[in-house]
Amino acid sequence: MNAPVELLEFNDLSVDVIEPGARAPAGAVACELGQHVRFNTELLESFSSTNWRPLVYDALVVAAAVEFCDRRLPRSTMNWGRRFDVRIPVHDVERWSDLRVKRALIDALELVTGDKWEVEFRARRAQAVAPAQSRIEFPYDAEAVIAYSEGMDSCAVAGLEAKHLGSRLVRVRIGNKKPDIPKKQRASTPFAAVPYSVRTDVKGKETSARSRGFKFALVSAIGAYLINAPSVIVPESGQGALAPAILPVGQAYADYRNHPVFTAKMEEFVEGLFGSKVRYLFPRLWSTKGETLRAFIETCGPDAASWERTRSCWQQSRHISVAAARPQCGVCAACMLRRLSVHAAELKEGDDTYLWNNLDAATFEGGAHNEFSLVTGALRDYALAGMLHLEHFATLRQSAQYTLVKRRALSELARSLNDPVETVGDRFGRLLRQHALEWSAFKEGLSETSFVRRWVNAVS
Repeated sequence: MNAPVELLEFNDLSVDVIEPGARAPAGAVACELGQHVRFNTELLESFSSTNWRPLVYDALVVAAAVEFCDRRLPRSTMNWGRRFDVRIPVHDVERWSDLRVKRALIDALELVTGDKWEVEFRARRAQAVAPAQSRIEFPYDAEAVIAYSEGMDSCAVAGLEAKHLGSRLVRVRIGNKKPDIPKKQRASTPFAAVPYSVRTDVKGKETSARSRGFKFALVSAIGAYLINAPSVIVPESGQGALAPAILPVGQAYADYRNHPVFTAKMEEFVEGLFGSKVRYLFPRLWSTKGETLRAFIETCGPDAASWERTRSCWQQSRHISVAAARPQCGVCAACMLRRLSVHAAELKEGDDTYLWNNLDAATFEGGAHNEFSLVTGALRDYALAGMLHLEHFATLRQSAQYTLVKRRALSELARSLNDPVETVGDRFGRLLRQHALEWSAFKEGLSETSFVRRWVNAVS
């Protein structure tokens, strides 16, 4: 294994994706297939339907190359954007170099990452080995695939949609592992996980991970294409889909990873590449996460208990572990939205769910598990940003910028969803009101001396 190189200190990166045995040109960083991008044979076979084509393999390589670039070059503290120049070997150079395909690819990448991209394609030296045809029975009447993770929205929306689609709903798992699949079922489960892993060999990897939106959207679309399903269901509820784009944090670029504006661009790219239409659908876009969880509980009965095993936390386990336990941090933006949603759905979680198990504490440090001693400034900043994000979304209608923000948001959404602006405006307003009600009730449920209420009141 190569020793990690030192952290890069510039905002431009030239990357050459190379086949085994080849060398990158001078001035370019090599991303070697088989070394930096590794395909898992078993997982790749779970994608091996009768529709398999080398084009599918190329699409997976493109997603991996984008992830490699994103993780390889850290963002500057002074400037969000970076510039990437990437060259990728593919089986069908003509298809990938088609102006419609290439333009749509770059448009989607630039929107979701906030970076500038130049992508060139060249012919492969050797054909990639096609995955063996497995004994997996792919559905012939699928209506939709759903991007499925271990998250709460993913679990709840998969349960709700399965109630009326049944076996016509197919899960495409968007992690690299298969924790929710019994071992005896893995050999016959389609789309068991993302079939490749990426490593960069650098210290100080970029952590904003905006390219994950592209990866998950493309892998889901590949799943839909392979089984002729017309739709991809995006499970995100309204707060998670819309708020990050409307209210970016600090100097960060607006986050469109789960936004209809981004998926509209992905639809154009996927249609140009594969020659078939795939629609991204948002069945819970105008609901809060709490409303989605409550609907799941009421609709799915005993099966809904699975929500308790989901994870929402953004933090890496090594930063927040206690003894042998693997709690969620409980204070990052994702965890706070989860806690708000559980409260809104009138549910409870166990005392060992979160590292910060006491939000009633008077101090941030006092709210953490008594065996946790690695309270850092970064964790505090994450917590403060997450709580203020929920507060700002709740008070958006009262802000001086609301008219301008609303006009832009409604224009983007109406165009992307192909709905009248008036309809989108009514639904958007209802979502904001419901979030504000839920957030107010959540805060009122905390002690008057809670550090959460104190932080929020300080900026109100």
